[in-house]
Amino acid sequence: MIAITPKEVELFADFVHSHTGIVLNSTKAYLLESRLGPMLEETGFSNFTDFFYAGYRSSKWVSRVIDAISTHETSFFRDQRPFDLLQSKILPEYFGKRQSDPEAFNFGLQIWCAACSTGQEVYSLAMIIAELLGKEIGQWNVTITGTDISENAIHKARQGFYTSYEVDRGVPLVQRQKYFEVKGEMLKVRDELQRMTLFKKMNLLGASGVNGLYDVILCRNVAIYFNQDNRRRLFETIAACLRPEGVLLIGSTESLHGVSDHFVRKESCNTVYYQAKCQTTNYSAKVS
Repeated sequence: MIAITPKEVELFADFVHSHTGIVLNSTKAYLLESRLGPMLEETGFSNFTDFFYAGYRSSKWVSRVIDAISTHETSFFRDQRPFDLLQSKILPEYFGKRQSDPEAFNFGLQIWCAACSTGQEVYSLAMIIAELLGKEIGQWNVTITGTDISENAIHKARQGFYTSYEVDRGVPLVQRQKYFEVKGEMLKVRDELQRMTLFKKMNLLGASGVNGLYDVILCRNVAIYFNQDNRRRLFETIAACLRPEGVLLIGSTESLHGVSDHFVRKESCNTVYYQAKCQTTNYSAKVS
């Protein structure tokens, strides 16, 4: 393995931070070596400096480097408690309010999963919604938007193919049989779930992208990789994308204390969540 020097760590750390907001420091030298080393060998470079300056102006090179550095650890129903909260409280209350609204001509639900990696979080939500709505699901316009900075992760999420190991890590047998079909050695998410989903490549700290207002946003274990300023930027964006009284779920070890005052902290089902403060201004937010 080609060793990376402290100056090269700094060079790549600045590059990664400017493109993603992710903070790397001198302790991440091994991560850079292990994840970028195969690219050096593939392209024939003997050091990270030459590798960087030969490629950093190429959008394809940038995409591959960011994809290699990004963390893609995920699983179906990862950290079960937020899904229990959504299934037993948040979503049933939302569905009940919408169905009792005499001015509602159609029923809609918009969810955003930020940094969705390879899609397991999105499809976990789709399974919960399918279970809750049952035969009434055809009356609802449900869209679960999954975004990630990794092109490869988004491609896999769109395809909806997973190994038996990936599915069995978190999906109960009954739901596996109900919502997945065998395709050779892989399991594929069934069409009724995929129809609820939309996957897009997105930089959470970018300046342009899609318009959207969401009823529920999940942004779990993302801000821990950002510095304080970028955390504030991230949650400013999320606040602008969340409907009044909409719900935000973040990681179990994360907090908005000292980061954003746009949300009210609440707790139910042994899980902390945040609700958007009522706003008098209609947001038309853009994220990329």
